[in-house]
Amino acid sequence: MSGDKMSITPQQKRRDATAQRLRAALARLLAREGSAKLSVAALAREAGVGRNAIYVKHRDVIAELLQTASHQIDFAAIPKAAPDPNWHAVAAELREQVRRLATENARLLKRAQDAELAIERIERRAAKLDAELRALRSPVHLHGTTPIARNA
Repeated sequence: MSGDKMSITPQQKRRDATAQRLRAALARLLAREGSAKLSVAALAREAGVGRNAIYVKHRDVIAELLQTASHQIDFAAIPKAAPDPNWHAVAAELREQVRRLATENARLLKRAQDAELAIERIERRAAKLDAELRALRSPVHLHGTTPIARNA
């Protein structure tokens, strides 16, 4: 063996083997489905590799996946949306909707704050009542008297 082969660590061998599996899985996905379902998750499933491993140690494969996907997309075939002639009316309706939602949000925030204050008052009252109950249940010592001995 040459000195080059002996310096490869077991981790590097595993990483190289995983990269080969990923590239083979990418080729299978492209042959089977084209770029329609290309994703890191689909590639990970196809190769039997965790997505995290792809993101952390195989960014070059992600770059290949993105490059392959972008070359296969026919951007000219994507229909262009026609501008809405009533976009002013749509924008005005959306502004009104935002205003209504902001008002409702403020109302709900006020109710939440009121509820928190009520809970604080109830908790303080419950703590006070609990202290009173403990005081009532505690034994009362009478000063100056001796306990009566019971005859058995």
